[in-house]
Amino acid sequence: MNWKKSLRAAGLVVALTFSLVGCNTEGSYSPQEIIDQALQETKEPLTYYGEYTMDMGDIGGKAQVKEWTKDGKRRIEMTAENGEHIITVNNGSQIIMYDVVKNTVHKMDIGKDSLGAFPSPRDQAESLFNIVKDTHDVKIAGEEEIAGRDTYKIVAKAKKEDTLLGEMEVWVDKKTWVTLKTITNSAGSKMTSEYTKMDENAKIDDAQFTLDIPKDAKVEEIGVPESESVTLDTVKEQLGEFLMVPEGNGLTLEDISLENVQEDRSVYTFTYLKNGQQDILVTVLKAKSNDTKEEPIVGIKEMDIRGQKGTFMDENKFSYIDWQENGYQYSIMNGNSERTIEDLVAYAKQMTIVK
Repeated sequence: MNWKKSLRAAGLVVALTFSLVGCNTEGSYSPQEIIDQALQETKEPLTYYGEYTMDMGDIGGKAQVKEWTKDGKRRIEMTAENGEHIITVNNGSQIIMYDVVKNTVHKMDIGKDSLGAFPSPRDQAESLFNIVKDTHDVKIAGEEEIAGRDTYKIVAKAKKEDTLLGEMEVWVDKKTWVTLKTITNSAGSKMTSEYTKMDENAKIDDAQFTLDIPKDAKVEEIGVPESESVTLDTVKEQLGEFLMVPEGNGLTLEDISLENVQEDRSVYTFTYLKNGQQDILVTVLKAKSNDTKEEPIVGIKEMDIRGQKGTFMDENKFSYIDWQENGYQYSIMNGNSERTIEDLVAYAKQMTIVK
């Protein structure tokens, strides 16, 4: 079992359901009123010390977690049942992850607009409820005590089967609006996270957000991948013959961006507008010669695309198709929420070879 790998696999659910924070009120509420209350900005960041357990079943096992939060900074110490021990600190300017067992450190600089920054609790909550508001039925399922604190229990059930995000149960602290317990059934796996201790009066020393890294630790700086605009001639020089969606009938090519994901593997993204509005994004890169068959993921289904075996996903106004053809990997994603899978397949059929 690899706890870090399992966390990445369920990262969407973990990130979106962690620590809902808002204002304190009293009374009886509808699910939407509780959600709205939890999404309100607080005047000052919440300070607390917490302990919780995580159980990701067969794919991730169990772990014990300690958490310190103060002034927007955060420290998490995670110890898994297989002996893995990971300490992660967000000190406001950098995210530092220290693997105690492997004695390795990964650092990432963060800023206001950095993709690597931890989302705020409000951002996490807003993302979660924006994702499920149209695809799930949400209701209050009672009031329970978690870690000695009174909570609202909110249940979200998917309106259709085979969705990436399945049934979710969330217990929200009535006083702090922190999520004290979650049970999610998503991406084919079940995950439970439950606080056993929550102390909002804890005195937290700023030293908690400084890591003493051993001198013999292997340190790696992680940068956010940069992209640059390129010309069609540049793509032709690098790829040779490849398929491209032609312009016409109101569809125009706005930009081509290049991102190097690996030393010898570049991704080209073609952004198309339809009557002045973003319509689709098409990516092309050289296919891996040693691709191995992966286990199916809930929400991703197989379909025939241009006579090739491909896959598609259609989840909550996000749609894309993906396939390999003549040594290249292609995908088409909707840039317009009104675009359907059928529209994307139609675009794929229109693609022609450019040299």
